[in-house]
Amino acid sequence: MSPARRAALPPGPVLVTGATGGVGVPLVLQLAKRGHHLVLSGRDRARLDQLSEQVRERGGSAVVRPADLRDATQVQQLVEQVLAADGVPAAVISLAGHSIHRPLVASLDRPHDLERLTGTNLLGPARLILGLLGPMGERGSGTVIAVTSATARIPAPGWAAYGASKAGLDAWLRAIRPEAARGGVRIAIIELPLVATAMAAPTYGSAPRGALSPEQAAARVLRALDRPLTLVSPAWARTGAVLSQAAPALAAHTTGIAGAWVTRLSRREVRR
Repeated sequence: MSPARRAALPPGPVLVTGATGGVGVPLVLQLAKRGHHLVLSGRDRARLDQLSEQVRERGGSAVVRPADLRDATQVQQLVEQVLAADGVPAAVISLAGHSIHRPLVASLDRPHDLERLTGTNLLGPARLILGLLGPMGERGSGTVIAVTSATARIPAPGWAAYGASKAGLDAWLRAIRPEAARGGVRIAIIELPLVATAMAAPTYGSAPRGALSPEQAAARVLRALDRPLTLVSPAWARTGAVLSQAAPALAAHTTGIAGAWVTRLSRREVRR
């Protein structure tokens, strides 16, 4: 999309969480080429510093704000730092996420998996967004983009904790979206299918067949930033969500079988 056709952003930085992740890096570098001032957040300060240098090399500017979204105190400090030092964000792009694939029998003594995934995938992003929505609404403009998962609304055996945490964020954003819109803040949800990142590698290998590249996934996020969209989701995910609601038990059983086959067919390692 040409710069003239892109949706205009209000003054302010673009905050990206999970900036050093598989989708975060190509997204940040594309934003840098556009000349945005970026606030980069993640857990690894050294990687954030390295990425900020790459941003500057491409004509953008960046500051780093390390934070672990599982820590409520760190999230509150991030909100305060951004508002005090960087200003009210023009856009908040929530990429940070954590994934665990584990069958029920291996999860019975691991309730902490739910805590870990909920902290990263739901509670942390929600705390951050809540802390920034007020100032963005007072200004009367802004965009919030959150990456969930195409399987968030299609429960799949083995992905219970991951799916629940992503579905929780997805449902929460849908519920607050009309009220946020009345304050001039657009909320867009990006339901990504499988992406060939380090997070997916333990289950699907380092080069899974049929997966999006990180660059292709980043392009979907940019599409939501540039256009007045509220949802970017594969057609099969939207259809699957309807079927899952119509016949939940059958859908979960079928999804489990299909998921096992997809995992086998998708798994591929890079040959060196």
